[in-house]
Amino acid sequence: MLGPMPDSRSSGAPPGLRSFVENVAFPCAALDATLHVVAHNERWVQAYHLDGSVIGRHHFDVFPELPQRWRDALDDAMAGTARASDRDTFYRADGRVQHIRWSLTPWMDDAGVVQGVVITSEDITDTLENERRLEESEGLIQAFFENSPIGLNLCRTSGLWLRSNAAFLDIIGYSAEEADGGLTYWDLTPRRYDEQEAEQLRQLDETGRYGPYEKEFVRKDGSLVPVRLNGFLVERDGERFIWSLIEDITTQRALEAEVEQQRLRALQASKLATLGEMAAGFAHEVNNPLAIIDAYAYTLDNAVQRGDLSEVGEAADAIREAVHRAATIITGLRRLSRNEPGPATRAEDVAAITSDALDLCSARLRNHGVRLDVDVRSAGRARVHAVELSQVVLNLVNNAFDAVRERPAREVKVETWDSEGAVCIAVEDTGGPLPEDVRERLFEPFFTTKRVGEGTGLGLCISRSILEAVGGTLELDARSSRTRFVVTLPVAA
Repeated sequence: MLGPMPDSRSSGAPPGLRSFVENVAFPCAALDATLHVVAHNERWVQAYHLDGSVIGRHHFDVFPELPQRWRDALDDAMAGTARASDRDTFYRADGRVQHIRWSLTPWMDDAGVVQGVVITSEDITDTLENERRLEESEGLIQAFFENSPIGLNLCRTSGLWLRSNAAFLDIIGYSAEEADGGLTYWDLTPRRYDEQEAEQLRQLDETGRYGPYEKEFVRKDGSLVPVRLNGFLVERDGERFIWSLIEDITTQRALEAEVEQQRLRALQASKLATLGEMAAGFAHEVNNPLAIIDAYAYTLDNAVQRGDLSEVGEAADAIREAVHRAATIITGLRRLSRNEPGPATRAEDVAAITSDALDLCSARLRNHGVRLDVDVRSAGRARVHAVELSQVVLNLVNNAFDAVRERPAREVKVETWDSEGAVCIAVEDTGGPLPEDVRERLFEPFFTTKRVGEGTGLGLCISRSILEAVGGTLELDARSSRTRFVVTLPVAA
């Protein structure tokens, strides 16, 4: 056995071999035919935490716990067997696990006789950990892709589908074999969406993202399915692709339609409740013109018999005015009792709508000794449904009437005025301020302070929703010493 040579990293090895060993990028050592170390590089010393050079030492002395399969591999290499490689796991003193990939390559003289073996090793601990994490990540991504309840699709920028998950295939009704690599977004998108599609592509090109965007796909069976899409660009090997997330919103649309139907039914119920509570007032309002018509019909008969043309004309004018008055009241009732919300919003005279609504309830207030104070001084117009705004006014006046009809001071005040960019309506009563707990719940559905059977608890909630739909508001004036509700509507352009 050669003695140790601590001041050299090579001995007894050809210069070319020494140069290779010392400069190779991995930990490396060369053994002679007797398995003594004849060359190694600094990386070898560092990798195995050796105390300086080990030139001249026997390999098994340097690594006394060398596994038998390594010893067998060294024997095979010395016998001239081709290069061998393998990997091992070591448990370091600090508790860390270290994974090493190693290889053995025989080195020969010019005559082809094996003179020793070159050992290279590489610490692949981090590489294996990264591979494990990548494999785990890819597994998670694949599991997400396959099991996501939201449709996922990868396509080229041309729209050609490359990969679709089960949720997306279920939306469009095609199999993966039929869809991926054969269909495009344009194939299954109705042409009426072309302009919107172009806008989404422009957004995608500028920002790298598109959506949220709602449209329809044509399913394999020809039916249309509403969807909501979001997507983003990814790039791979110089080519851009689009990842899209597709939600089937059929159920959502059905729920929205049902909610709208419920809203319309609640709106109608509120109208009918208002009509029922004011039926006596309506009857009185219609009876007045009927009484006028009856009286002037008698006068007209006498005037005709006497030949008094001036009195005939006076009676005819009075009858016509009374008929017009009755017709106005009946028309208002018919409009208010309809199921549908009416035509599209129009720029309406808010003061005129308020006055017409008060005509339908003023008799009821008078019959119960409630004073109605009206101050209509607005000239503004707002874009509203006239019938629905009438309902709001009637509901507020009706609530005010209920609040004061059994109180000593029975007064309801209605006023309209113009504010900056808005038209306002206020309904105020002498019922006194509302308690804090009532104010907090005023606009909750089905909340009411009326006696059982006297209210639905929907009036204020529906009135607020009617106004919010046209950009208006309904609020309780907390600063007022009385109960005062204020409607604000944006002025129509």
